[in-house]
Amino acid sequence: MPHAARRRPYKSSSIGTAVNDIDAPQKMDVGGNIGQALTRVLHYHYNCDKNYQNCRDEEQFYLANGFGLWQWQHYKNGSLVKSALMNDMETGKAAATLPCSESYQ
Repeated sequence: MPHAARRRPYKSSSIGTAVNDIDAPQKMDVGGNIGQALTRVLHYHYNCDKNYQNCRDEEQFYLANGFGLWQWQHYKNGSLVKSALMNDMETGKAAATLPCSESYQ
């Protein structure tokens, strides 16, 4: 038996099932300097049982038409554990640079 075939994993775990659903668009107050925006919320449920029920985690992505992601929330067992709010828009332009000079050769 080759040496590689005798190896055992250091750690193994199963990834639970996941379910995604998205809400119908609705006007929401984004706050900051954005104001009202037509928004859909994408719900990503994971760490579910084998029947795709009883999910322990949920992430919510607030996606505004013409703006994009403006809020993210992570719930664990129904309690909010992390969140991010991106609702302050500034004018500007993207700078197209690559970190390595070899990247574009």
